[in-house]
Amino acid sequence: MNFNFKKDFNGVISVIGASEIDKETEKKTFEIGKLLAQNRYIVACGGLSGVMKAVCKGVKSENGLTIGIIPFVEKSAANKYVDIIIPCPFSQARNIIVVLSGDACVAISGKAGTLSEICFAWIYQKPIVALSSVRGWSSKIANQKLDDRRLDKIYGVETPQEVISKLKELLKTQ
Repeated sequence: MNFNFKKDFNGVISVIGASEIDKETEKKTFEIGKLLAQNRYIVACGGLSGVMKAVCKGVKSENGLTIGIIPFVEKSAANKYVDIIIPCPFSQARNIIVVLSGDACVAISGKAGTLSEICFAWIYQKPIVALSSVRGWSSKIANQKLDDRRLDKIYGVETPQEVISKLKELLKTQ
């Protein structure tokens, strides 16, 4: 593969979310993955099941590039849609690496692990887009501020298309 990162890609998006999801969330997450790849974003995620698998599957359906930062030594633990597997066997401590790998963060659904990633994204000044049309932390925290250390907020959106529009606006990409 021969590519120029700055020319061929608009950046890296960290996608965070629940490891167990319902069919509606899976469908929306797959669509977000497709749209991210179509808009030349690389996806970084936790590399396992649920949101992570659905977004990677969507990215791969459009021949995009995926990175999985998994909490195990064995690379075989990653879902089959991950291109680049980064073992990080430090349990939830890997969440900070997932967040810092991206230029922005997209939260979809989620439980406590996702909430920790949202907090890290907030602390490290990463723009955060939260899908508010699904259950979990992404809907609970959409359109809010975590504290006063930032002037912006967590941007709530309803649809996969709005995720892309908001990312383009925040990252000033085409």
